[in-house]
Amino acid sequence: MRRSCISVTIVIAAAFILTAIGNARAGAPLTNAEGVGGVALNPMAYIANPIKEGEKGLFGAGIVSKPQLGIWNIRLSESGVNWFTIGGNISFFNRLELGYSHEFIDIEDVPKTVDKNNFTFKLNLIKENDFGTKFLPALSFGGIYKTTDADDDFALKDTEDFDFYFVATKMIPGLPVPLILNAGVLNTKGYVRGVLGFGDDRAWVFFGNIDTILFDKFIVGWEYEQEAEVGDVFKGEKGQKHTTHSMWEAHVAYMYNEHLTLVGSWAYTGDSDSSGQAAFDHAYVLSLQYAF
Repeated sequence: MRRSCISVTIVIAAAFILTAIGNARAGAPLTNAEGVGGVALNPMAYIANPIKEGEKGLFGAGIVSKPQLGIWNIRLSESGVNWFTIGGNISFFNRLELGYSHEFIDIEDVPKTVDKNNFTFKLNLIKENDFGTKFLPALSFGGIYKTTDADDDFALKDTEDFDFYFVATKMIPGLPVPLILNAGVLNTKGYVRGVLGFGDDRAWVFFGNIDTILFDKFIVGWEYEQEAEVGDVFKGEKGQKHTTHSMWEAHVAYMYNEHLTLVGSWAYTGDSDSSGQAAFDHAYVLSLQYAF
């Protein structure tokens, strides 16, 4: 894990040095672990770090947004897994979001670090409150091309595939505190989100989030992702079904200033001793987000 720790240290240092640059607003959507504008697990329909009204984007233009970076450290201590991800996003015309993340997964008793790449896009089809109605959510369609180099001794045979999703997000401001509702469906063949390869069946997976903003500084929320059964093809053998356990996490994000957001989370991925699925107990999660 030495190279991942060095990368994380460099990016964290750069983020603190650059906190006085730019005109962006920190906060959701974050750059999630797979490089998509969302929360920790799930995408949101909003575009990450859009160009605000009256502001300029990259190089002073109004077409390309300034980038946003996200770093995650997911510590699954009971299962002996330490998971680092580094990713970023940029958008065009506040409609098309492109992203990338690299995941370094250090698994106890496995001699090499698993490397996973995620190349992402999100197209915002409908903006929130379009067509003159305040009840309309934002709606987006997106995809993630994933590759993994997990070893054949413990991973599925296929090492690359493509996820796609539809997601709707709605801010409800007229309550005692603002509420953000987010829900969608993901179509995937990924086993453990693709870290351990890809099966031969596609699964439709529901996901959802609920978040609120407190004191204009804190985002508090919860998110869920349904289990995914992706078929067999394990080391070339047929007849064994492979399912990733459902996951949920609760988080608190602190918007330190208009650029920097710090996130702490507790996640549950299923009981590894009794579920019969790919499950890794609970995780402690830390993230640093920087919007230029």
